[in-house]
Parts: sequence; structure tokens; C-alpha cells
Amino acid sequence: MAHKSCIIIVAMVFLDCYVTALTATFNMTEYYKLPKLYKYDDFDRCLLEFDTTAVYCLVDTTIKPNATAIIWPLIEKFSNDTKRSFRHDRLQRGICMNWCKKLMERFDHQTQMKYFLADFNETSEITFDANTFRQALDWRIKYKKLANQCVNFELKRQYSIMGHSKVEYCVTHRDYDPIDYLDVIFLVVLGSLFLVVLLSSFYDYRRRRKFSFDLKSSEYYRAPVRRGLSQMMVAFSLPRNWQLLVAKRRTTPSKDFRFLQGARFLVMYLVIAGHCMVFNCIFPLVNPEYVEFNYRRLVTMLIFNGVTVIQTYFTISGFLLAVQFVDYCEKNKSFTVKDFFASILYRYLRLAPLCAFMVLCDATWLFKLQDGPIWKRVAETERTFCRNNWWANLLFVNNYFTVDEPCLQQGWYLATDFQLFILGLMLLAFVRRFPKLLKATMALAVCLAFISPALVTYFNHFEGVVMIKPEALKYVLWYDDSYRKMYIPTHTNYGSYLAGLIAGLAYHKLKHGDFDIRKHKLFLLMWYLALPVAIVLLLSAYIFYAYDFEKPAVWIAIYAAISKNLWGVIFAVLYFGLAFGVGWFFKRLLNNPIFRPLGKVTYAVYLCHLFVIRATLGNIREPIYVSDVRILVSTSSTLVLSYILGLIMCLGIEIPLSNLQKHLFKKKSETYREDNMELTKNGTKYGTESHQSA
Repeated sequence: MAHKSCIIIVAMVFLDCYVTALTATFNMTEYYKLPKLYKYDDFDRCLLEFDTTAVYCLVDTTIKPNATAIIWPLIEKFSNDTKRSFRHDRLQRGICMNWCKKLMERFDHQTQMKYFLADFNETSEITFDANTFRQALDWRIKYKKLANQCVNFELKRQYSIMGHSKVEYCVTHRDYDPIDYLDVIFLVVLGSLFLVVLLSSFYDYRRRRKFSFDLKSSEYYRAPVRRGLSQMMVAFSLPRNWQLLVAKRRTTPSKDFRFLQGARFLVMYLVIAGHCMVFNCIFPLVNPEYVEFNYRRLVTMLIFNGVTVIQTYFTISGFLLAVQFVDYCEKNKSFTVKDFFASILYRYLRLAPLCAFMVLCDATWLFKLQDGPIWKRVAETERTFCRNNWWANLLFVNNYFTVDEPCLQQGWYLATDFQLFILGLMLLAFVRRFPKLLKATMALAVCLAFISPALVTYFNHFEGVVMIKPEALKYVLWYDDSYRKMYIPTHTNYGSYLAGLIAGLAYHKLKHGDFDIRKHKLFLLMWYLALPVAIVLLLSAYIFYAYDFEKPAVWIAIYAAISKNLWGVIFAVLYFGLAFGVGWFFKRLLNNPIFRPLGKVTYAVYLCHLFVIRATLGNIREPIYVSDVRILVSTSSTLVLSYILGLIMCLGIEIPLSNLQKHLFKKKSETYREDNMELTKNGTKYGTESHQSA
């Protein structure tokens, strides 16, 4: 297996070199003649030099077409390739308006007006709504003329072109974000949690000294507590919750699915790496050619098309739901309407508290952590959107509503997964009620899973893959149609979840029979081919970046449907095989005990990692030089910091509230199982190992 992987990697490198050689049209000599996409005045010097009168503005400029200008054909050439290049007719400038004013005061009024160009494009390019930033509308009106004159002074003198500039927002030395009632509420919540954890831990320690001091601490804290007041009072105990986090599950399902914790961690690493790459590319860049050149390489399709990696979590969710559902039905002989709604309620209560905590954090104290010329872009957008659109996150509908003004943008996954959970539960309940319709129902569901993305692709004239275009990165994909209509909706992601459901049903049926997977050579062949096929699937996105095809096209719609669902099928095959012991070294690696706590914390890490990225990277003062090493370093630091913060959130909020929830939902007649992949009579229980982790 290792030998085959080496051959594949070597072949990919040679093929990448060949394809790169074919992209000689990316002429660097021509490229360096273009106006710089980003130029920033010295932010700190501006604010210090002019003190209380200092004003520093971020300005977006759209260049007016000018066929007589020598540089215009080059600008047009690179701007037209929107799949792989930034719009070079759209520039961003960070301007110290005090210096700008001094510059223009050197000229008379008539000369000043030569550098002013009114808006020539009534359709307007994408830009932030003025209400996103406080006082932004006032700044736009006040500096509309001056910003245009200063930018055009550069463009006209150097390139003989003109543009229309819009002030995005301004920063002053007097900027102050006063503490309001929401800031106070967050502090009260945080302080209350800290106090409760402290008191609960102290009570648990005293209880151990009184009743079981002869036991080792690990044995005592892992022991279940009798129902009643004591169980609630130790729910927030830090040492007890730590033992729950690192505890080894000994039941058969837990042993079979132990590899899922390793899979969760590895996928979480890829998610963080992807988001670090995105944020490094949305910042002002000294070398935007780094991004544009990489779009012309075959190997980087593994990254740009790697957004599909999130489908892996949907497959895990469906897989576990199917196994747990059948286990519950066999134990209780029925699944009623009451069970259905109780399961949804339980699921909601498991997800919502931690999500609400992060929404409140982003809406309040995130903006107060840093400053800088682009900090408002990075943090005040989050503050504004979370204060306005928090309801969409808490109702888990933010994958359909407020998509262009997202609070906690990564939360779209939670909404989609929650909706898929409801649909999956309905499907399982239906086939449980009408077992003879199982094959027909699943066949219909599979057809719908393929038809939905195909229709969305065809009627919206989309490419065969969800493209991460350079220009869309500037706005973190908020306004990108393929992201909004193809990447995040529930109806286009159902296929991967369904693949997990089918794999889970098959696992449960075969696990209780006389089934030896090693006798099925065809399945073993499929299992060993799964990862190579996944790599080929990712690389195949290159054809849509490199070529323009006439759309709508039936073949593109079919490709989109297959590629969207094939990822879920691939990992359903992998998980099914691993659950039955296939995988040798790969399974041993994923089953390593180190992944047990790392996998359980992924839900909290998923929620907080963008907070860490914003807080650590968003205070830059000038365009940055981005490289592979910079992205690797930011990924590694973000991973470590996110897991530290995620661990705190998991031990202080997620596990304690899960303990309380189990206590409140459980009836006295029921026995308590510490296995956090259990089903109770009142509904589905999802603990820190469950598929709520993103």
C-alpha cells in the first residue's frame, strides 16, 4: 500500500510540473507592470503623527476602462480570468487622509478636480454595506472626493488611468468601543461559569475525601454518581469531566468506532489548514501572484477542491445515527412520534449552548482584542452580523438565511448537519415502520441525492465543482453564488449523509451475522482504491479552472452530482471497512489513544478556531508576504491555540451541560450508561464523541 502511494505521489509531481509548464501564459514580466492590488500607508505613524485629528481609511477603487492607456490591455487580460486571478481592475488602498489632504492642498481647485472621477458603474461592484461598520456612511460622504483624488493622483501619473474610489470605513485615534449591556452579559456568563466550575470541583473533592478517599482519583472521578442533587452538583467538576474526556470506552460499538476520533482530528486539521489559507489570502498581499500562480498548478487542486473534506463529517453523522437508531429500536421495540421529537430536542440542547456562547463572544469582546487598518474587516463584521443575525445560528437555519451577513460563518455546517439529522431520523423511522419499502425508499433517496445538485448546477450555470475564486476570497465567499447555493445548503449535501446512513444500516445488519469481510475480495478492492480515487476526484477539478465550457451543460450537471456524492460514498466504504477491522496500520494509527480526547474536543475546536485565526492574524499593518511556510506556521499555531481554547470550552461548558442534560432526560427506571453513543427512551443522546462535532 505504501509503495502504491509513493508511485501516485511521484506521478502527481511530474504531472504537476508538466501542467505548470503549459501555463506559461502567466507572464511575470507583464504581471509586474500592473498597478499593485494593495498599497497601504503607514497606519501607526499616521495615527501618532496627527494624534487626535488622524483619520486612516480603507478605500476600494474600480478602474474605468480606457482603451487608449498602454496598461489597460494587461489589466483586462488578467481581470477576465476570474477563475484563477484577482480582478486587477479593482484595487485596495489604505490611505492616511491627513497626508492625502496635504498632498491635494499643493494644487488649485481646478487641478484637484482633474483627479476626481464620478461613479461610472451604476450596477456597483460588491462591497460592504455601509451599516456594517459604525459611522461608515459618514466617512464615505465626508471623504468621497478626497479619497478619489489621492488614488487617481497615483493611477493617472503612473499608468494614465483613472478609477472611482469608495471609502469602506475609516479608523481614527479617537475610536473607542464602549462597553455595553451585551459585553457585560458575556462577562457575567463567563464569570458565572468559572465560579460554578470552581465550586463544583471543590464539592467533588470534598465528597471524595468524605466517602471514597481510599480510591485512586481516576477511579473515583470515573465512577457514576447516584441520581439526585449530588449528580447535578458534580456536573461541572473539572477533574471528573477530564476523566470523562480521556476515559476509554469498552463496549463493542465503541471499540469498533474508536477510529472515528482519529478521523475527526485529521479532518479538523485539514479544515483549519484550509481556513488559514483562506484568511491569509483575503488579507492585503505583497505577492498576490502567489495565489494566482497556485491556481494554475494541478497539485494545489487538492487544496482548492479540498473544501469537500467537510463531507466527511456528514458521512460520520449518518453512519452513527443509523447504528444508534437500530440499536435503540431493537432494545425498545418501537420508535414513536414522542421519541422523534424528544431526539430532536435532545440534539438541539447538545449543540445550542456552546454555539450561543461563541456567538455572544464574537458579538462582544472579539472586536476589543486588536486593532489595525483591516481589523474592522476582520472583527467588526463579525460583531455586527452576530448582533443582527444571532437568531439564524440558534435556530440552525443560517445555511439558508443571512448567508451574505454570516455570524460564526463556520456554523453553516451545524445548521446543515442538524437539518440532515432530522431528515435522516425521518427516513429511518419510515423504513422502520414500513420495512418492506426499505429498498424502494433508499433507491428514491439516492436518486434525489444525485438529482438535487445536478439541477442546482444546471439551472444556475455553475461549474462542475464549487470554485474558490480569488476575488471571492476577499469577502470570504459571502457573495459567491456557488458557495451559497451549492456548497452549504442541506439539499445539496444530503448524499454524503445518506451514504453514511446506508453504511451504518449495513454494518448493524452484518455485525450480528456470520460475516467475514476478508472473504469479500470485491469490497477489499474498493476499500484499497478509495483514497486513490478520492485524490483523483480532487485533482479532476483542474479542468474547470483551466478551461471554459459552455453552460448550462448536462454533462457538467452529471459530473457535479457524481463528484458531490462520490466523496460520501468513498468515506462510507472506508468507515465500513475500518469498523470491521480492515486497514491494518491505518486503523492502528487512527485507534491511537492520543486521538481519543482530541477527537472529542473537535466540536468546540470547530466553533472557536476562526476566533483564534481572527485574533492572531487580523492585526496586520501592511500587505503581507504569503508563502507555503507562512500558511504552515499559521495552521500549526492555530491548531494548538484552538485546541487549548476548545479544551477549556469542552470541560467548562460542553461536557457539564451534557451531564445535566442526561440527568434531566433520564428516567429513574432507566440504567445510566457512560457510553456517550447511547439511545435512551427519551431520545438520542449525543455526547462529546457523537457526530455533532464538526
